Amino acid sequence: MIMELKNGLKMPIIGLGVWRMEGKSIRDLILNAIKIGYRHFDCAGVGATASALDQDGVLEIDTTISLKPPGMLWKIWFQWIWFAVLESGEACQIETHPYFQRDSLVKFCQKHGICVTAHTPLGGAVANTEWFGSVSCLDDPVLKGLAQKYKKTVAQLVLRWGIQRNSVVIPKSSKLERLEENFHVFGFELTKEDMELIKGVDRKL
Repeated sequence: MIMELKNGLKMPIIGLGVWRMEGKSIRDLILNAIKIGYRHFDCAGVGATASALDQDGVLEIDTTISLKPPGMLWKIWFQWIWFAVLESGEACQIETHPYFQRDSLVKFCQKHGICVTAHTPLGGAVANTEWFGSVSCLDDPVLKGLAQKYKKTVAQLVLRWGIQRNSVVIPKSSKLERLEENFHVFGFELTKEDMELIKGVDRKL
């Protein structure tokens, strides 16, 4: 499945985050992910990640790579960014998951044709504990109950929820079994009632 951007380019709706990974571990991870079917890789922090990706012909196939030079955006006035986003923005990458849903921001972006990309879509990473104080939503009793209902893992349920919000999700994992688990989220669909139920676990952090 893909998300079409305003400029006509197509972005796979599920990707793989490789933040804070380096060297051979990234290369092996991405090779395995490509075999599974991933075609979208989020390289947050260019450096070692980009140099690792450039080896062994990993990028000689049709992939989507997101590159974010560290600290670049923080050096630009917020107002300039905001007007630029409204005028020409294609995608907005934010932290969003069931405990931090940011519904108004998601709807605002979608209203203006800006594709929402969810980093940390399962919650609980270093980024959101340090910055937002949030925790992983994978132990939430409501989400666990729904996962049992659909006979899926909680992670699969949460990723499916993100996709049904019309957002791109880029979970991070270094384990092969998790890569496979996270990618297999297209064989089921959450009901409107269950989407509403998940709205109720938002902690509005």
